[in-house]
Amino acid sequence: MRTPEDTTSPVGAPRFPTARRAGCPFDPPPAFDTIRSEAPMSRMTYPYGQVGWLVTGYDQARAVLGDVRFSSLPEGKLSPVKVPGSELDLAALPPGMFVNMDAPEHTRYRRLLNSHFTVRRVRQMEEWVTGIVEGVLDDMEKAGSPVDLVERFAKPIPTLVTSELLGLPVEQRAGFQHDVSVLFSLSSSGEEMVESMTRLGGTLGALLAAKRAEPTDDLLGSLISDTDLTDDELLGITFVLLIAGLETTANMLALGAFALMEHPDQLAALLADESVVDDAVEELLRYLSVVQVGPVRVAAEDFEFEGHRIRKGEVVTVSLPAANRDPGRFPDPDRLDFGRGDSGHIAFGRGPHQCMGHHLARLELRIGYLSLFRRFPGLRPAVPAGDVPTREMMVTYGVQRLDVVW
Repeated sequence: MRTPEDTTSPVGAPRFPTARRAGCPFDPPPAFDTIRSEAPMSRMTYPYGQVGWLVTGYDQARAVLGDVRFSSLPEGKLSPVKVPGSELDLAALPPGMFVNMDAPEHTRYRRLLNSHFTVRRVRQMEEWVTGIVEGVLDDMEKAGSPVDLVERFAKPIPTLVTSELLGLPVEQRAGFQHDVSVLFSLSSSGEEMVESMTRLGGTLGALLAAKRAEPTDDLLGSLISDTDLTDDELLGITFVLLIAGLETTANMLALGAFALMEHPDQLAALLADESVVDDAVEELLRYLSVVQVGPVRVAAEDFEFEGHRIRKGEVVTVSLPAANRDPGRFPDPDRLDFGRGDSGHIAFGRGPHQCMGHHLARLELRIGYLSLFRRFPGLRPAVPAGDVPTREMMVTYGVQRLDVVW
């Protein structure tokens, strides 16, 4: 469902653009281009009337995300779009949810987890992830054409990878996927969000208790045995890893495969020379930038920044899709081009809060795209591109379903 674009407010500052151009499922809302051309960091009116800032320029986005004067603490944060669950008390969330923290607390939690997501550790997972992907494709092939690529390919891969990495029971994975999707939906009611949070908390709490009673060698098991983290801290950390591991990667897998099918020249280039797959993944991450709402920061003090007077408590929203389509950084930014070379995109954010699982996400995308099109070289959408339903009312953009044939 598309939302009406509303770019004005009583005080004249634009609202956060949400309306995408019809027939262009891969492009951000075009209003970002207009706003960026006028000012890459500009005033924006938030849904409840407060005026803060919107960052659409690449250089300015990097600067905000790397500047610790912009806090990640939940106090004062405002969503750039209306979120029914905004009445949730973020300050009461489990203490291990380090994405809502600043240093030194944020640094402490990251250090406990970093060793599980290094380049070396992720390289050791390559064979294991390949086995998961091939198993998913076996199931998809058995199901027969046509299938929904979201349900048969994009969701199972990160769900299996994340669940096995954390040590989550097989029979509960579908429930985790559902509850995470509810939390990412902008159309979920506050009650639905509370229900999903409560259900997730109860299930994960029982799981942690079981792992304390009977040690395991998965990521959560090692955190229990090797650290002094409390159960509440472990619960918060598990929330973060589960949410980050499922939603963004699943949507990149589905939307990226869709983009490849709609750009046959780029797909042919990839299949003709698989050594370009890393460049292809980087370009798809830049071009698609699926995190369409946020990151959001709050000024921790008064200061001058990029020629603006920023006041303590003002909210700043960075648009990753807009920054990654900035023509000042990426020539012809609306073109998907695997030969672009050094990308430098910020699809995973930047600075102290850059997604710590980005190496693992890249591995899943690389193996996922190559394995999919090796197995099904004639894969194509079963309906015209314009008829593919997209996820506009979600924090993470993507396709709701993608029926494909081969």
